Amino acid sequence: MNADRELAVAIRAARVAGAIVRGGISIDKHTQFKANDRDPVTVFDKYSEQAIVEILHAEFPDYGVLSEEGLDSAGVTPCRWVIDPLDGTNNYVRRVPQFAVSIGLECSGEAEIGCIYDPMRDELFTARRDVGAWCNGTPLRVSETTMFKDVLVAVELSSYPDRARTLYGKIRPLIGRVRGMRAYGSACLDLAYVAAGWVDAAIFLSLSPWDVAAGIPLIIAAGGTVTDLNGDPLVDPHDGLIASNGALHAELLALINE
Repeated sequence: MNADRELAVAIRAARVAGAIVRGGISIDKHTQFKANDRDPVTVFDKYSEQAIVEILHAEFPDYGVLSEEGLDSAGVTPCRWVIDPLDGTNNYVRRVPQFAVSIGLECSGEAEIGCIYDPMRDELFTARRDVGAWCNGTPLRVSETTMFKDVLVAVELSSYPDRARTLYGKIRPLIGRVRGMRAYGSACLDLAYVAAGWVDAAIFLSLSPWDVAAGIPLIIAAGGTVTDLNGDPLVDPHDGLIASNGALHAELLALINE
């Protein structure tokens, strides 16, 4: 591994992909839906993925790749890029400027690098395991909020009604105890905002590896905590996760599991 080079290449790929999706926001996206009829995909999801994979593969041909749009290739090394070429596609198709490109690197099952790029705000969130997390080069640190009356929580309400109802049941005890909850519509940006201290926690259900691969190293490097919804080490994000500044974690877990 050469973490400096890996991160530099991930940043280059994210910026190229970000320019592609930013350029497509105001034009025909040729939107289709996946087999479940709930998840939209546009030609720009695919253009973004192609650009990212070409850049990463040219520099690291021995690394595996897992991407939301169906690419799953094994490498000859224990390292794998995990990509969401356009996180927040539901926002994107409606021209809501809350979406991002997400690139994470896992080696031997450990999250090593995170890179999340918001092309509409030109905000680049990056992290290196055991080194630090940054936004446009400025170091990040999770919030120091400890009083529930001041807490802002990001939540991801699924487009699948049963999942949305389940998560609503989990977060309902927070109503009236926290300052507010926000459903921004981009899980990777929610995680980046926890790392930056802009929100104090984020709660999700039914995510995929590409939704969290870049955000988890950001939060850990910024001093936060990530677990499943029972407080155990995260194994499968599909079963749900909670990310926080750490100080609030135990109390949030107690409330959502009432």
